[in-house]
Amino acid sequence: MTQLVDYLKGGVLPGDKKEARKLRLKARQYELLEGVLYRRSFLTPWLRCVGPLQAEYVMREIHEGSCSMHAGQRSVVAKAIRLGYYWPTMHNDAHDMIRKCDDYQIHRPVTRHPQQP
Repeated sequence: MTQLVDYLKGGVLPGDKKEARKLRLKARQYELLEGVLYRRSFLTPWLRCVGPLQAEYVMREIHEGSCSMHAGQRSVVAKAIRLGYYWPTMHNDAHDMIRKCDDYQIHRPVTRHPQQP
């Protein structure tokens, strides 16, 4: 992400032509407004890019927040996006956090397969 921020701030590109092209294409999805990195989204105007510590806090608040609903991975990611947050590893981070949650493992929905005749 630091290369992306450097490019958006001052137009600094890597020396390799392929890497520079990839960075220019990736930068189309991002905008740097008042020192804060945002990503374009289809559902909301802008998603604020957060770092690892902020991402963990956002996931914990959604998963274990005031309602203690212990939502699943897809719900946590969808709610984070609806709230306007983004980080590149959000799906993997949510999956890892939920696997470590004892309450969710005990009370999660059980997948049932139809009976075979």
